[in-house]
Amino acid sequence: MSSSPKIVSVILAAGASSRFNGSKITAQIQGGKSVLSHSIATLKQLSATANIAAPVVILGAHINDEVMAIAADTQRIINPHWQLGLSSSVKHAVAYAIEANADALLLVLADQVALTLDDYLGLIEAYQHNGQTSCSFYHQDVGVPAVFIADDFISLLSIDGDKGAKSVLKRRAEQNSLTILSMENAQFDIDTPADLALWLHQQ
Repeated sequence: MSSSPKIVSVILAAGASSRFNGSKITAQIQGGKSVLSHSIATLKQLSATANIAAPVVILGAHINDEVMAIAADTQRIINPHWQLGLSSSVKHAVAYAIEANADALLLVLADQVALTLDDYLGLIEAYQHNGQTSCSFYHQDVGVPAVFIADDFISLLSIDGDKGAKSVLKRRAEQNSLTILSMENAQFDIDTPADLALWLHQQ
C-alpha cells in the first residue's frame, strides 16, 4: 500500500425519498442548511483536513433549481436509473472511483445528518492505518459511512435492487478483514417528516 492512497468520497442523494413525501435533501435541518448542503459542507471539510479528493454527489429523483444550486460547486453525477434503488447509485459511485483510479471509496448517505467531521476522520484514519475496508457500526450492525478498498469494487458492482453495500461489509466481517468503528451519530437519518421533526427538536 502506498504511503498516500488516493481516496475519493461520494455522497448518495439520488433516492425518491418516498417516505418523506417530497425532496428530503432540500429539507432545512440547522443553521439554514439543507440536508444535502450540510452533507456537502462536511465532506468538503474532510477533503481539506484529510487530504482526500473533493466530494462528488450522485443525484437522481429530485433534480431542480434548488438542488442544482446547493450542489453548484460540487461535481455531480446524475443517476438516470435511480428507480432501480440504492444499488444503482452505489454502482455509479464505484464507476467514478474506478475512473479516478482510486485506492479507496468513501460512501456517504446524504441523510445521515448527525455525522461530524470527526466521525469521517475516524474512518479515514482507520483505513489509512491498516489498509482494510473500514465501516461504521450502529443499530447493532455494520453500515455506511464506510471506506471500501479497491478490492471491493467488483463486489459492489454486483449488488442489485434497493440494497446498499451492507452485504459486502458483512462478507468482510465474516472474513475478519473489516475494521469496525462504533459510530453513534450514524444512527440518525431523515426518512420521514417525523424524523426531521425529532432531529430539529433535539437541536
